[in-house]
Amino acid sequence: MISQEPTRAADSLISREFSKCPALVLVGGMGTRLRPVYADGPKVMAPIQGKPFLAYLLKMLADNGVSRVVLCMGYRAGEIERWLANQSFDLDIRCSHEDKPLGTAGALGLAYSRYARGERVLAMNGDSILQLSLAAMWELHANRSAQATIALAHVPDTSRYGSVTVNKEGWVTSFREKRPEPTPGFISAGVYVFEPTVMEHVVEKRCVSVEREVLPAQLTRGLLAFKSDGYFIDIGIPQDFARAQSGLAAAV
Repeated sequence: MISQEPTRAADSLISREFSKCPALVLVGGMGTRLRPVYADGPKVMAPIQGKPFLAYLLKMLADNGVSRVVLCMGYRAGEIERWLANQSFDLDIRCSHEDKPLGTAGALGLAYSRYARGERVLAMNGDSILQLSLAAMWELHANRSAQATIALAHVPDTSRYGSVTVNKEGWVTSFREKRPEPTPGFISAGVYVFEPTVMEHVVEKRCVSVEREVLPAQLTRGLLAFKSDGYFIDIGIPQDFARAQSGLAAAV
C-alpha cells in the first residue's frame, strides 16, 4: 500500500478543522475531446451509469467529511445549476461564475476571493476522481507546515499525463513531460491543498493556469506530495470515459 494516510486522521483536531474547509471545484470544462461520445453539455455532466460525473464527485466530498463546496463555473453553467436545484447533497454548495475564461488558477482565485478569502482551501479538478482520505491529506499538509500540497495517483501508464518526481523527504522536485513509452509512476491527480499565501497570487482576475504556472512556481517554495494508490479516473478522453462506466460506481 502506497498511501500516506495517518491511521488516526479522523480523530484529530486537524480533521475536525478540515470539515469546515472550503473545497473549490473546477467545473467549467467544455469537454472538447469527449465530443465523439458526449456532446450534450458541460464535461462534468457527462453521464456515468445514468448519473452526471459531478454527482460522484460531490458524493466523494460529502463522504470525506467536506461540508462547504464552491463550484467554479464557466461553460454552460446554467445546466449544472438546474441539475443541482433538483438534487440533495449534505453540502453547502455555492456557485462562482467567471465572466470570461480565467484559466484553472484564475477561476479558483475568483472563487477564493468571493467565498474563502483568508482560508486554507482544497482545490480540485471537476473531471477526475482519486480515491483517498482528504482529511489525511489535510493533516499531512498541516503537520509539515506546507504552503501547497498535491495529491499524486499511482498509475500503470504515465504516458498520457506526464509524471511527478518526489524526493525522499516527500517534496515534489519536478514535473516530467508526457513521454510515448508507457511506464508506471505517479501523476498529478488534480487535488490540492493551498494556503492563503498561494491563493492570493491568483486573485487578480487574469488568466492563470494551475498546471503551467502555479505548480511550477511552487517547486522552489515547497510543494508537498501526498501519494495514493487508490482508484483514479479522469474522464477527459473517450477511452477513460468508457472505463468509468464500469469502475467508478463501485469505487466511490
